[in-house]
Amino acid sequence: MARMTLFPRAAALAMGIHVSLFGSAALAQEGGLILPQDPSGTFAIAQPGGSNPADMLQVFVGPMTACCDGRSPLAGRYTEEADTLIFDPAFDLNAGQIYTLQSAGVLTEFTLSSEAAAIAPEVIAIYPSGPEIPENTLRFYIHFSTPMQPHVSTEFIQLLDAQGTADTAAFMTFTQELWSEDRTRLTLLMDPGRIKRGVATNLELGPALLEGQQYSIGVTEGWPGANGLQVAPGFEQIFLVSAPLRDLPDTDLWQISEPSVQTREPLIITFDRRFDHQFAQSSIRIVSADGSTLAGVVTIADHERTWRFMPDVVWPAAELEIVIDARLEDVAGNNFRDLLDHAVETDVRAIDQIILPLPLRR
Repeated sequence: MARMTLFPRAAALAMGIHVSLFGSAALAQEGGLILPQDPSGTFAIAQPGGSNPADMLQVFVGPMTACCDGRSPLAGRYTEEADTLIFDPAFDLNAGQIYTLQSAGVLTEFTLSSEAAAIAPEVIAIYPSGPEIPENTLRFYIHFSTPMQPHVSTEFIQLLDAQGTADTAAFMTFTQELWSEDRTRLTLLMDPGRIKRGVATNLELGPALLEGQQYSIGVTEGWPGANGLQVAPGFEQIFLVSAPLRDLPDTDLWQISEPSVQTREPLIITFDRRFDHQFAQSSIRIVSADGSTLAGVVTIADHERTWRFMPDVVWPAAELEIVIDARLEDVAGNNFRDLLDHAVETDVRAIDQIILPLPLRR
């Protein structure tokens, strides 16, 4: 078994490591394997004819000591060029993360070097935020300061009631955890069966959250960062549970500010409810008459009740519209088309977007 750390190309050459170009990525070669030297690189190995790609080359997150039984390899695409098998991961690799390459039973451990590897991992935010969330909240997002070790979330994340009892069936489990590409944001999906009334799981276990009760979502101390050298301290967010959201969002109840033309005053929308933190950032656009989208910075505030848009340039003296994707979900998974918890015979509204005029002060 071998272990190596990959350095920038110039440093690798100085150390006598062979570096070549394979496609558009710089690669370092080690014992017949061609390993990526940058996050978007690919893996390559000489492949005997007829070999099964997955038997010849698999990449796992984590050190050799944690590999490989019971763990899922990185998803990606295999291609062949001449007698070479190439594996292109579905997502960029994380600098500072330890990976284990399994090739024909041989394990090779390597790390992409990174100045950011020294950043201490910690939880920096959990959404929904604030002191109260609805009983039928569908998702939690946990944001970290630096890329984290995947496939261990069930060991560190707990949903606790006021007595400190953990609900081990609250969240859905997936073969591939729901990480952002940079592995700094983890999405936790509540089991919809605990939310939807009248289904078997709800009848058997009851809702995971009960109105009027206090809970906490916590990350216990010890979760390793991507580099495996540092661990995150514990973190806890306490909240009360409010009444469930069981009606459709309504833009007629939104409050919209009117920024002035030829200024960079922010446009502020106050929602009728709390919306999903991630959906709200990408589901609302400001569009001009020619169909182009205005560039700017979106901020979600006031515990996911406010959308704030700061344009990159001054507001033009032109007709503008606010375009809302009808799939924009509130924190309970309801959107402008239908409710998450709806009767089977309920019709889904056939809309793709909602368009509101944006008046500007002149």
